Parts: sequence; structure tokens; C-alpha cells
Amino acid sequence: MAEFKRKVIMPDDIVVKQAVSQSDIDDFIKLPWAVYRNDPCWVPPLIAEQRKMLDVGKNAFFEHARAAYFLTQKDGKNIGRISAHIDDNSNRFHNEKCGFFGFFECRDDQNAAAALFAAAGRWLKDQGIDTIRGPFNFTTNDTAGLLIDAFDSPPVIEMTYNPSYYPKLIEGCGLEKAMDMYAYFFDVEKMDGRRVRMLAQRVERHGITFRSIDKKKFVQEVKIFKEVYNQAWSHNWGFVPLTEHEIDHYAENFKDIVDADFVIFAFDGQKPVGSLWALPDYNYVIKKLNGKMGPLEMAKFLWHKRKITHARVMTAGVVGDYQHRGIEAGLISRVFENGLKKGYRTGELSWVLENNTMMNRLAEAVGARVYKTYRVYEKKIV
Repeated sequence: MAEFKRKVIMPDDIVVKQAVSQSDIDDFIKLPWAVYRNDPCWVPPLIAEQRKMLDVGKNAFFEHARAAYFLTQKDGKNIGRISAHIDDNSNRFHNEKCGFFGFFECRDDQNAAAALFAAAGRWLKDQGIDTIRGPFNFTTNDTAGLLIDAFDSPPVIEMTYNPSYYPKLIEGCGLEKAMDMYAYFFDVEKMDGRRVRMLAQRVERHGITFRSIDKKKFVQEVKIFKEVYNQAWSHNWGFVPLTEHEIDHYAENFKDIVDADFVIFAFDGQKPVGSLWALPDYNYVIKKLNGKMGPLEMAKFLWHKRKITHARVMTAGVVGDYQHRGIEAGLISRVFENGLKKGYRTGELSWVLENNTMMNRLAEAVGARVYKTYRVYEKKIV
């Protein structure tokens, strides 16, 4: 692993400041509009949601974490930003002293990028951290990874997008690959549904049952997801267990946009042993809102969401002793069948760790193909 030098000499026209005031935070949130103004693939994030995410009083992440935000300026104009954050739960779980960077955006200026990473590295080092890793906005449970190929299409819901020069900027600051993550594209009508159904029927003969989420009991149902998630993903790279307050936070964010046919649970008797969570690709609509969600934008959202025919499978997992039995295929079979009935034709399975052999093989076996790669970088801080 490369080493991160804290002292970096910057040109006189590059200035970095920590974003502390509400005005600074607003500048931090709105900076992407300066970077992506003419990029047809960019999906502007909802400003109100970004404010909530960075608010220590509204994001349960900050019950076990802390963060600092930095802006870099050139000729008096903001041209880059970065967050540095420390997740105490992650460090305890993995027994390491790792800090993270996220929300990275920058004009194509290597000096500006270097200034941002130097500031983030100093802040982390001063708090006893010896490694910087990212991008995570803020964790693997949020948007994560840097797009390193396929820059010619917009991201799906809750996935990242960035200009093609970002890998050059980050690698130019000495960071190296820690892990790649894949996004699979699938055309539901062209996939090998017969193979998936055969696997699903096999597990049903052994007493495994499947059902959709009950939105009338949404809070209780999300707790079932948490129970499965914290077991099924516990050995995955980068995993951090969800807390009760975090699951409540995610439930609040998703309850109004969840399609019950796209959230599937697997049970052995009364015991939850697997879950799959998918969402319609609301980015198709969000892209049209330019970061706003007032009455007019809400009307646009409700009108255009009816035209969505693309979905994202966000998570699919099975608890330890039940893995490799075909339950994953059963979950996928249910959501594919439900999607076809509702008029969905294509989708994305993302993200899948490059070392998750089982999920990569399953995706390939049913005819999905890798069409985007996201990278997590890291570097030692010295």
C-alpha cells in the first residue's frame, strides 16, 4: 500500500478551507453543479436529502462517527470538495485505524485534488488514523466507489457517477486500488429464467418459502431485513453492522418509494434466512428535478415515475448456513417475475464485490453481464 504524505506544498493560487458554517456547507453541497454543469449523464442529487445526510442531528451514522468537510478554491472560486470521516463502529469491527474520504468532486486540476487529500489526511492523522480509504458517502451502506469505466450512461438510483478524469486525479495523489465492485446489466426477457426457476423450485421442495414485504408493517419488516443483513453480509469486505437507529433512518428514507413487489424475504419456517431489496430506478425522474423537490417537482416525479421500466437490485443475501442452496436464485426469480408483470424490462444488479464468487457466478449464470466497474482506493497516512 502506498503512503500518504501529510505535508504537500501547494501553488499560491490553491486555497483549502474547512467547511464549518451553514453557508460553507451549502457551498459544499452545491459544488457538483459547477463540475457537472454540461455533463448529460449527471443526476443532480436532491439538495434537501444532502443536507439531512450531513446533519449530525438527522443522520444516525453520526452516533458512532464524526466528519470534516473541505473545500478547495482557485482564484476565489470553489473548484473541489472532500469529506474525511471516522466510523468508530467500522474500526472496532475490523480492528483497524482507518479513516474514510467521500463526497469527492473536483475540476480537472491535480493540484486542487492534492490539496483536498492533504487536508483530509491531516485531519485523519491528527485523530490517530493511519489509513485513508474511499470514496464512501459515508459507508458501504450508502453510495460508494469511484466509476472507472463506462462513463457514457447515467447512474441508477443510489449509485455514483463521476467524470472520466477522476481516477487520474485520485491515483495522482498516490492512492491505490483496494477493491473493485461490479454493476451487472440484465435484460429480464433475455435472461435464462428457466435455470433460475429450477433452482428456486428445488429450495421450495426443502421447505423454503418466499414472500414480499408487507408495507403495512414496514418498520417491523425492515427489522427482519436488518437481522438478515447483519448475518449474511458479515464476512463481506467493508461490511459494518447496521445499528437500530440506522435501520430506522433507512426505513424513513425508503418507506414512501419502496415497491412491495421488489422486496423479497426467504424463510425456513418462521426463521428469516434471506432477503432481496430492489428499487425502481428513480434516477430517471430525479435527473429532471435539478436537485429540488417542491410542489412542482413532486408533480413531475409522480407523473414521470409511471414511465420507469428499469430497476436496481441493491442487496441480495442469505445467512451463512443457508448459502449455496439456491435461495439466492429463488429471491432473484421472484423479483424478476414481479418486474415483468409490472412492465419492467431491464435492470442493474449492483454492486457486487469482485471477490464475491457466489454472486458473480450467479449473475453470469442467468445471463447478466458486467457493464460498469467501481473502485475503492486506499493509502497509508504518514
